[in-house]
Amino acid sequence: MTDRTISNPLYSDHKMKLGVMAFNCSHGSSITTVDEAWQLSWPETEIVAKMADDAGLEALLPVGRWRGYGGPTNFNNATFESFTWAASLSAITKQIGVFATCHVPLINPVMAAKMATTIDHASRGRFCLNVVCGWFKGEFDMFGVPMRSHDERYVYGAEWVDLVRRLWSEEEAFDFDGDYFHSNAAWSQPKPIQEPFPPIMNAGGSEAGQEFAATVADMNFALLKAHQFDEGKAQVDKLKNLARANGREVQVWVHVYVVCRETEKEAEDYLDYYVRQKGDYEAVDNLLDIFEVQTETLPEGALEQFRFHFIAGHGGYPLVGTPEQVVDGLQTLVDIGVDGCLISWVNYKDELRQWIDEVMPLMVDAGLRVPAS
Repeated sequence: MTDRTISNPLYSDHKMKLGVMAFNCSHGSSITTVDEAWQLSWPETEIVAKMADDAGLEALLPVGRWRGYGGPTNFNNATFESFTWAASLSAITKQIGVFATCHVPLINPVMAAKMATTIDHASRGRFCLNVVCGWFKGEFDMFGVPMRSHDERYVYGAEWVDLVRRLWSEEEAFDFDGDYFHSNAAWSQPKPIQEPFPPIMNAGGSEAGQEFAATVADMNFALLKAHQFDEGKAQVDKLKNLARANGREVQVWVHVYVVCRETEKEAEDYLDYYVRQKGDYEAVDNLLDIFEVQTETLPEGALEQFRFHFIAGHGGYPLVGTPEQVVDGLQTLVDIGVDGCLISWVNYKDELRQWIDEVMPLMVDAGLRVPAS
């Protein structure tokens, strides 16, 4: 067994940790019809994963998705399942943390605990679990599973995590008699490599979701509700203070979409092109109709303002401009209190290469990253 702060790069010393997200789905996070949008394939997936690993990034995070959102792109219609994706990538990478994303109402915790442990061993202690309590009713209908009321999903999720963590840590068989799960002589061997157990991330943004992340998760994956400094800092401070009030510390990660070019004008022009001129407005409207009703993440009416950002990068925080401007944006996020960024691009392979070559050295110069050993 190994202390997870040693084996898992999510606990690195970098002021700004970095990961790549959503490249297990067609189009990644960009709801656009441009030809260069991410086209899902396993050979390309391997290339991106190995590039990120070799460059010393901290995380690879998949989306848990089973159906698309319609429109010309049918955004996210094709996806690789996240546990098998994580297991496969853990075998071809050396140091990067590898996530699976689990919709807890759809996978029994006894099975999830065993799958997670297997990947933790395969990765030598680099596995991370992204827990989702559920919000896309169309997917639940595919499984024939009813969707609970919004706040009850987090009560269910807390019990699910409790059972998983007991399976990860208790050496003797135990009976579990909860409100949702009833297990006789529950037991799982081997245990994960990481002690006390693999880290858990959650993206709860509603009041109930934030409370869940503060009391259950190790990392809160936050959608910044405003892109101004004061509002962003207040949101991140609230998340961390909620955890501290419960005697815990959490990291806060955010999703950023990146458009980095030699000049600011080139970056802004490309952003305008793939969002305003080539955006799939039918797909984004379908997504937002579901998101607004089911998640309670943003204040009423705010999703209309976020339509642009959802096309650009699934509601992420924009980092648009020259490499120097991108690093300035990352510094702002650090000052807000953000610990890590999960990144998406339109063209993952080419733009990740640019990120490694042009942005990361500037991050080291700015003190946001420790020089690679």
